[in-house]
Amino acid sequence: MLYLDQVASSEAEALEIASKRMRIDKSDLAVRSVTEVPDGVKVRIEATRSRGDEALELLEEILKRFRIDVELFYIESFDKILINVKGPNLGLIIGKAGSTLEALETIVSAMHNSDFSMYKPVVINPGGYRDNKKKALQTLVKHAVEEAGDGEKVSLPAMRQRDRKTVHQIIKDFPGFRSKSVGEGKDRRVYIYQAGEDDPESELDGGESEFVPPDQSTHTGIDTDSRSMSL
Repeated sequence: MLYLDQVASSEAEALEIASKRMRIDKSDLAVRSVTEVPDGVKVRIEATRSRGDEALELLEEILKRFRIDVELFYIESFDKILINVKGPNLGLIIGKAGSTLEALETIVSAMHNSDFSMYKPVVINPGGYRDNKKKALQTLVKHAVEEAGDGEKVSLPAMRQRDRKTVHQIIKDFPGFRSKSVGEGKDRRVYIYQAGEDDPESELDGGESEFVPPDQSTHTGIDTDSRSMSL
Protein backbone atom coordinates (compact mmCIF):
# COMPACT_ATOMS: atom_id res chain seq x y z
CA MET A 1 0.00 0.00 0.00
CA LEU A 2 1.18 3.55 -0.72
CA TYR A 3 2.63 5.37 2.30
CA LEU A 4 4.55 8.50 3.26
CA ASP A 5 6.64 9.60 6.26
CA GLN A 6 5.86 13.31 6.49
CA VAL A 7 7.54 15.90 8.75
CA ALA A 8 5.27 18.80 9.73
CA SER A 9 4.42 21.07 12.63
CA SER A 10 1.37 18.98 13.51
CA GLU A 11 -0.40 15.75 12.64
CA ALA A 12 -3.17 17.68 10.88
CA GLU A 13 -0.68 19.57 8.71
CA ALA A 14 1.10 16.30 7.86
CA LEU A 15 -2.19 14.80 6.67
CA GLU A 16 -2.93 17.86 4.54
CA ILE A 17 0.47 17.71 2.84
CA ALA A 18 0.32 13.94 2.39
CA SER A 19 -3.11 14.14 0.75
CA LYS A 20 -1.81 16.57 -1.88
CA ARG A 21 1.46 14.73 -2.48
CA MET A 22 -0.07 11.28 -2.71
CA ARG A 23 -3.12 12.59 -4.63
CA ILE A 24 -5.41 10.73 -2.28
CA ASP A 25 -8.37 12.20 -0.36
CA LYS A 26 -7.76 12.62 3.37
CA SER A 27 -10.72 10.32 4.06
CA ASP A 28 -8.70 7.53 2.41
CA LEU A 29 -5.59 8.07 4.55
CA ALA A 30 -4.72 6.66 7.97
CA VAL A 31 -2.07 7.71 10.51
CA ARG A 32 0.05 4.70 11.45
CA SER A 33 2.57 6.36 13.78
CA VAL A 34 3.58 9.77 15.13
CA THR A 35 7.13 10.54 16.30
CA GLU A 36 8.32 13.81 17.83
CA VAL A 37 11.21 15.48 15.99
CA PRO A 38 12.98 18.83 16.59
CA ASP A 39 10.81 20.67 14.03
CA GLY A 40 7.49 19.11 15.04
CA VAL A 41 6.36 15.56 14.29
CA LYS A 42 7.14 12.85 11.77
CA VAL A 43 3.94 11.10 10.79
CA ARG A 44 3.69 7.83 8.90
CA ILE A 45 0.60 8.06 6.72
CA GLU A 46 -0.77 5.15 4.71
CA ALA A 47 -3.45 4.94 2.04
CA THR A 48 -6.40 2.78 3.05
CA ARG A 49 -7.77 2.67 -0.49
CA SER A 50 -5.72 1.46 -3.44
CA ARG A 51 -6.18 3.64 -6.49
CA GLY A 52 -3.98 1.21 -8.39
CA ASP A 53 -6.34 -1.72 -7.73
CA GLU A 54 -9.33 0.29 -8.91
CA ALA A 55 -7.63 1.53 -12.09
CA LEU A 56 -6.47 -1.98 -12.92
CA GLU A 57 -10.00 -3.35 -12.53
CA LEU A 58 -11.34 -0.72 -14.93
CA LEU A 59 -8.79 -1.64 -17.59
CA GLU A 60 -9.44 -5.33 -16.99
CA GLU A 61 -13.17 -4.89 -17.65
CA ILE A 62 -12.59 -2.90 -20.87
CA LEU A 63 -10.15 -5.45 -22.29
CA LYS A 64 -12.47 -8.30 -21.33
CA ARG A 65 -15.19 -6.78 -23.47
CA PHE A 66 -12.83 -6.79 -26.44
CA ARG A 67 -11.76 -10.37 -25.63
CA ILE A 68 -8.11 -9.37 -25.36
CA ASP A 69 -6.32 -11.98 -23.25
CA VAL A 70 -3.45 -10.39 -21.30
CA GLU A 71 -1.89 -10.22 -17.84
CA LEU A 72 -2.03 -6.91 -15.96
CA PHE A 73 -0.05 -5.65 -12.97
CA TYR A 74 0.44 -2.17 -11.60
CA ILE A 75 2.84 0.03 -9.66
CA GLU A 76 1.32 3.07 -7.98
CA SER A 77 3.47 6.09 -7.15
CA PHE A 78 2.56 9.57 -5.96
CA ASP A 79 2.15 11.08 -9.42
CA LYS A 80 0.73 8.21 -11.52
CA ILE A 81 -0.54 4.66 -11.75
CA LEU A 82 1.52 2.55 -14.15
CA ILE A 83 -0.21 -0.57 -15.47
CA ASN A 84 2.08 -3.00 -17.25
CA VAL A 85 0.55 -5.37 -19.77
CA LYS A 86 1.95 -8.75 -20.83
CA GLY A 87 0.60 -11.16 -23.40
CA PRO A 88 0.22 -11.83 -27.13
CA ASN A 89 -1.23 -9.47 -29.70
CA LEU A 90 -0.32 -6.31 -27.79
CA GLY A 91 -0.55 -4.45 -31.07
CA LEU A 92 -4.32 -4.49 -30.61
CA ILE A 93 -3.84 -2.35 -27.50
CA ILE A 94 -1.18 -0.08 -28.98
CA GLY A 95 -2.75 0.64 -32.38
CA LYS A 96 -1.22 2.66 -35.20
CA ALA A 97 1.47 5.00 -33.80
CA GLY A 98 0.05 4.40 -30.32
CA SER A 99 -3.36 5.89 -31.16
CA THR A 100 -5.40 3.09 -29.56
CA LEU A 101 -3.21 3.12 -26.47
CA GLU A 102 -3.62 6.87 -26.07
CA ALA A 103 -7.40 6.59 -26.37
CA LEU A 104 -7.46 3.72 -23.86
CA GLU A 105 -5.41 5.73 -21.37
CA THR A 106 -7.72 8.72 -21.77
CA ILE A 107 -10.80 6.59 -21.10
CA VAL A 108 -9.37 4.70 -18.11
CA SER A 109 -7.94 7.89 -16.56
CA ALA A 110 -11.26 9.73 -16.95
CA MET A 111 -13.30 6.89 -15.48
CA HIS A 112 -10.89 6.32 -12.61
CA ASN A 113 -10.51 9.97 -11.64
CA SER A 114 -14.26 10.64 -11.64
CA ASP A 115 -14.27 8.97 -8.20
CA PHE A 116 -11.54 11.17 -6.69
CA SER A 117 -11.08 14.87 -5.99
CA MET A 118 -7.40 14.84 -7.06
CA TYR A 119 -6.30 13.79 -10.53
CA LYS A 120 -3.80 10.95 -10.92
CA PRO A 121 -3.09 9.79 -14.49
CA VAL A 122 -3.19 6.14 -15.48
CA VAL A 123 -0.31 5.12 -17.75
CA ILE A 124 -0.62 1.85 -19.67
CA ASN A 125 2.61 0.14 -20.73
CA PRO A 126 2.04 -2.85 -23.03
CA GLY A 127 5.15 -4.98 -23.46
CA GLY A 128 7.50 -2.17 -22.44
CA TYR A 129 6.16 0.07 -25.23
CA ARG A 130 6.50 3.24 -23.14
CA ASP A 131 10.12 2.50 -22.25
CA ASN A 132 11.02 1.71 -25.86
CA LYS A 133 9.28 4.87 -27.07
CA LYS A 134 11.21 7.00 -24.57
CA LYS A 135 14.52 5.49 -25.70
CA ALA A 136 13.64 6.28 -29.31
CA LEU A 137 12.80 9.88 -28.38
CA GLN A 138 16.07 10.19 -26.44
CA THR A 139 17.97 9.14 -29.57
CA LEU A 140 15.97 11.61 -31.66
CA VAL A 141 16.72 14.48 -29.25
CA LYS A 142 20.42 13.56 -29.10
CA HIS A 143 20.73 13.79 -32.88
CA ALA A 144 18.81 17.07 -32.92
CA VAL A 145 21.13 18.54 -30.27
CA GLU A 146 24.14 17.57 -32.38
CA GLU A 147 22.64 19.38 -35.37
CA ALA A 148 21.65 22.39 -33.27
CA GLY A 149 25.22 22.73 -32.02
CA ASP A 150 25.98 25.00 -35.00
CA GLY A 151 23.27 27.44 -34.00
CA GLU A 152 20.53 25.88 -36.09
CA LYS A 153 16.96 25.44 -34.94
CA VAL A 154 16.16 21.78 -35.55
CA SER A 155 12.58 20.67 -36.11
CA LEU A 156 11.49 17.26 -34.88
CA PRO A 157 8.68 15.39 -36.66
CA ALA A 158 5.12 16.31 -35.68
CA MET A 159 4.12 14.18 -32.72
CA ARG A 160 1.44 13.62 -30.12
CA GLN A 161 1.16 15.71 -26.97
CA ARG A 162 2.55 12.96 -24.71
CA ASP A 163 5.66 12.59 -26.88
CA ARG A 164 6.20 16.36 -27.03
CA LYS A 165 6.01 16.46 -23.25
CA THR A 166 8.60 13.67 -23.03
CA VAL A 167 10.93 15.60 -25.38
CA HIS A 168 10.62 18.71 -23.18
CA GLN A 169 11.71 16.59 -20.21
CA ILE A 170 14.58 14.89 -22.09
CA ILE A 171 16.09 18.21 -23.25
CA LYS A 172 16.80 19.05 -19.60
CA ASP A 173 19.59 16.46 -19.79
CA PHE A 174 21.37 18.63 -22.39
CA PRO A 175 22.66 21.83 -20.73
CA GLY A 176 22.64 24.83 -23.02
CA PHE A 177 19.81 23.61 -25.21
CA ARG A 178 16.10 24.39 -25.15
CA SER A 179 12.91 23.06 -26.70
CA LYS A 180 9.75 24.80 -27.86
CA SER A 181 6.50 23.51 -29.37
CA VAL A 182 5.23 25.33 -32.45
CA GLY A 183 2.16 24.81 -34.63
CA GLU A 184 -1.41 23.68 -34.19
CA GLY A 185 -3.19 20.34 -34.04
CA LYS A 186 -1.55 17.44 -35.87
CA ASP A 187 1.16 19.75 -37.23
CA ARG A 188 2.39 20.80 -33.78
CA ARG A 189 6.06 19.91 -33.40
CA VAL A 190 9.06 20.55 -31.18
CA TYR A 191 12.07 22.68 -32.14
CA ILE A 192 15.46 22.11 -30.50
CA TYR A 193 17.90 25.04 -30.34
CA GLN A 194 20.82 26.51 -28.41
CA ALA A 195 19.86 28.75 -25.50
CA GLY A 196 20.94 32.36 -25.44
CA GLU A 197 22.08 34.09 -22.26
CA ASP A 198 18.60 35.47 -21.56
CA ASP A 199 16.70 32.51 -22.94
CA PRO A 200 14.09 31.00 -20.57
CA GLU A 201 13.89 27.35 -19.68
CA SER A 202 12.27 24.91 -22.11
CA GLU A 203 8.81 26.11 -23.03
CA LEU A 204 6.20 23.45 -22.38
CA ASP A 205 2.91 23.28 -24.24
CA GLY A 206 -0.24 24.18 -22.39
CA GLY A 207 -1.26 20.98 -20.67
CA GLU A 208 2.10 19.32 -21.36
CA SER A 209 3.86 20.29 -18.16
CA GLU A 210 4.57 17.48 -15.73
CA PHE A 211 3.59 17.66 -12.04
CA VAL A 212 6.57 17.04 -9.77
CA PRO A 213 5.65 17.07 -6.07
CA PRO A 214 7.96 19.08 -3.80
CA ASP A 215 10.28 16.99 -1.66
CA GLN A 216 8.87 17.74 1.79
CA SER A 217 9.20 14.29 3.34
CA THR A 218 11.94 12.23 4.94
CA HIS A 219 10.83 9.07 3.20
CA THR A 220 8.39 8.08 0.50
CA GLY A 221 6.76 4.78 -0.23
CA ILE A 222 5.68 3.27 -3.50
CA ASP A 223 3.16 0.46 -3.75
CA THR A 224 5.36 -2.33 -5.06
CA ASP A 225 2.95 -5.01 -3.92
CA SER A 226 1.54 -4.90 -7.42
CA ARG A 227 -1.40 -7.13 -8.14
CA SER A 228 -1.46 -9.34 -11.22
CA MET A 229 -4.61 -10.24 -13.08
CA SER A 230 -5.08 -12.57 -16.03
CA LEU A 231 -8.06 -12.00 -18.27
